[in-house]
Amino acid sequence: MFFKNSFPKFVIKPFVFLLIIGSIHVILNNNLQFTFIKIYGGLLIMILFFYYLINHVDFNVKYLFYWYCMFSYYISLIGIFQAISFLLNFKFGYDFSWCLNKWAVVRGGLIGIRLNSIISEPTYLATVLSPSIYVSIKSLISKSSFIYTKFQSIILISVMILTTSTIGYLGLLISVILLTNTIRLRFIIFGIFISFFGFNLSYNFVPDFKQRVDAAKGLWIDNDFRLINTNNSSFVLFNNLHVAKKNLSKYPLFGTGLGSHETAFKKYTLTRSLIQYDFEFNIKDGNSLFIRLCTETGLVGVFFVLAFIFKGFIYKNNYRDESLMLNQAISQSIFVLLILVLIRQGNYMLNGLPLIFLLYHFNRKEFDQLVSTSE
Repeated sequence: MFFKNSFPKFVIKPFVFLLIIGSIHVILNNNLQFTFIKIYGGLLIMILFFYYLINHVDFNVKYLFYWYCMFSYYISLIGIFQAISFLLNFKFGYDFSWCLNKWAVVRGGLIGIRLNSIISEPTYLATVLSPSIYVSIKSLISKSSFIYTKFQSIILISVMILTTSTIGYLGLLISVILLTNTIRLRFIIFGIFISFFGFNLSYNFVPDFKQRVDAAKGLWIDNDFRLINTNNSSFVLFNNLHVAKKNLSKYPLFGTGLGSHETAFKKYTLTRSLIQYDFEFNIKDGNSLFIRLCTETGLVGVFFVLAFIFKGFIYKNNYRDESLMLNQAISQSIFVLLILVLIRQGNYMLNGLPLIFLLYHFNRKEFDQLVSTSE
């Protein structure tokens, strides 16, 4: 595949830049040589692999997106099976640690277990499903089904709710906002109901979810560093943001290179000064793509990624062509996932993230080409 197709030019410039910056900071001891090579090389290989995959199907983004939607539905069915198995106390039906690496049962939630299907964590499952949730809501509020049937849409949304993931509920809210841009009372009422039903249900009936929300409020708004607010994932995000701010103050433009958040964390973590607790997990990925980009690529890298997302976003489509409408839906659904990843997932390669970015990019290119030929 590599020899049949030319090297993608849009990869060359950013990766040469990342190589130079990363090498400089390895020399300056702001990054570990092995860590930089592992992240840089792994990211480059994955982008090339997924690029040639898209090339192999003639850049048919709609085809690949359809199969993503089917994959999301199948893992949601596994999630439903997981929930039923838990209620029936069938361990091998809800605990997949016997066959999946780095997978664990997460207790709590609405039914005693937070659904994660075959994905390692409920939050990651909610993030992976977010584009398909957008499609599900679109199908439910449309007169005819859109990719999913009404039943399939309900299955997907139910699984999202049963993850009891705050980030998942945020994805629901963003999807509803994007889909109800037409002022129609029934859409607004339905959107508000879907957006807040899961959140309010979990906040009032799921203690661990309520604790996470209250702790986030205590940290981000009240600056309250009591144990009750720091003994959870909210503090991990807060602490990593502190690390990124400190590192950014010294290297604001270009950061300290791919993989350097781990080194910066060991220098600036609050667990070394303000709070004497051992919270040094997620030190490699920053718990958020935005935070990690701030540390490792600086303001230039953050601006590049935000500009990329803005450029690929299709908000308004003045054409009634079905193909163009699908391009718009793909763009907006992937946009939801990218926003959630910026907030909560700092791993560059987890769950096929490079493929998602490439689909987003080529979907916009296809949309522009179709518009130009129709005019």
